[in-house]
Amino acid sequence: MAAIQDGDCPSRTLETPDSSVPPSYTLVMLLRQAICDPAQRVTAIGGCICLVLFCILFRDSLSHFAFRWRTDDNYSHGFLVPFLSLYFAAHVARRGPVPIRSGVAVGASLLGTAILGRLLTVLLPIPFLADLSLLLGLAGIFALLLGAEALRRYWFVFFFLVFMVPLPVAMYSRVASPLQSFASKVASTVMNATGVPVLREGNRMTLPGGMQLFVAEACSGLRQLTGFLALTTAVAYLTFRPLWYKVIVVLSALPIALTANVARVVLTGYIMHFVNPQYASGTYHTLEGMFLMGFGLLLLNSLCSLLSALASNPLSPNHGDSPDGSGKSPHASIKPQAASGVLREPAYWNSEGLSRNLMPLQVPEELS
Repeated sequence: MAAIQDGDCPSRTLETPDSSVPPSYTLVMLLRQAICDPAQRVTAIGGCICLVLFCILFRDSLSHFAFRWRTDDNYSHGFLVPFLSLYFAAHVARRGPVPIRSGVAVGASLLGTAILGRLLTVLLPIPFLADLSLLLGLAGIFALLLGAEALRRYWFVFFFLVFMVPLPVAMYSRVASPLQSFASKVASTVMNATGVPVLREGNRMTLPGGMQLFVAEACSGLRQLTGFLALTTAVAYLTFRPLWYKVIVVLSALPIALTANVARVVLTGYIMHFVNPQYASGTYHTLEGMFLMGFGLLLLNSLCSLLSALASNPLSPNHGDSPDGSGKSPHASIKPQAASGVLREPAYWNSEGLSRNLMPLQVPEELS
């Protein structure tokens, strides 16, 4: 046992580590070490000052984020994205500290591009350009302070922030319009095929009795698409599976979101025709959307289970798709087991079964 006193940091007793047991790291621990280490304290303080100045430079973008997240239901999830990125950062930090190497070239390029984009928005008021510049600038500051190797390890933390950026109104309309038409066409075809006569005129459908069902822009499915795209991207990043598995999971966000949205429109039409139109609006309509989101998650779970049956064992020592690009799987020391999906059938939805099914998304004890 040895007591260590370091400046303003409280004295603490450290037990001599066992060389056979790798140390356990957390994001808070790494930040605390940086602050308590005199060699890194100046860098940490300088980084905080740079971050404050950067926030002042991009204060309009931060205000734009807060305004759109509060007033636009399509981007109300934006408040959660930074916290999810922090979770990914904590997940990566469990692999230990990163050797600080020169990242001046990469960092200066990213930061310079961000500042240039911010200056362009003075002449061309395009909030979307300023928002993307903000993300590039954050990555640039990170690379300048901690090096290119750290950015290579923590790149997904900054990439995931893209999902909090609101699309320009014109771009949103161009994407939502064909999704509206698709949902209307497929939903009317399904209802006609199942015995509910529907007359479709554009995005407006007339049901028996003169009841009108209109697929609005908010019901185009773009909101579901954004949510499922963020979810599938996170799953692909966290799971240790082959590259083709991850690509299919990410690409599946589009058909899953479209299927869930069409099912929502069809369910609304059924409720209006067979039950009561009042149950197809207001709070009931919101509950229908939540129910169909669960249906989309079930589709994603089924896809992951199917792909897992086709994929090689992700816990095999020869599986080299490691997130740090080293070619060595962090699961190499774990005893191989049969591949499974993110979740499995309800029979396995218990504490032991769920823990086993989520094994590809967990960091082994040797790395935790």
